[in-house]
Amino acid sequence: MSEQGSWLHVRASGMDLALSTLDLREVVGMETVSPLPGRPQGIQGVVVFQGEFLPVLAWVDLPGCAVPTAPPMAMAVLRPRLAIPIERMIGVIDAPAATFRDIDEDDPATGWAGGLLHAGGLDLRLLDPDRLIALLRRFRGDR
Repeated sequence: MSEQGSWLHVRASGMDLALSTLDLREVVGMETVSPLPGRPQGIQGVVVFQGEFLPVLAWVDLPGCAVPTAPPMAMAVLRPRLAIPIERMIGVIDAPAATFRDIDEDDPATGWAGGLLHAGGLDLRLLDPDRLIALLRRFRGDR
């Protein structure tokens, strides 16, 4: 995960998060999620996006996450072909205006967060797509 570029500050699962704009394909309005039979852990279902099925993250299955406090208003579509439901988009943060630090080892989000970004008086967890995809694959292997 690079500390270069810009970060999209979002609210998801009741948390302030930062998504690298380099990892984003686009942000689109929330679609109706179709559940999958035997729902895989970490995936709430799929949506049709640009003519293809796109898996949608289930925040509630991730360590350190709670049931979202509000219905998602949008989806951040990551380059690894995964939709991240978000409750609210707050703004864009340029990396030079932020400071980065490692996430605490005892933080339950270490499986999917790549660190913390401090900006505007807040510590935002950095969503790391590589860690997130690896965690979802581990979930699948644990079945």
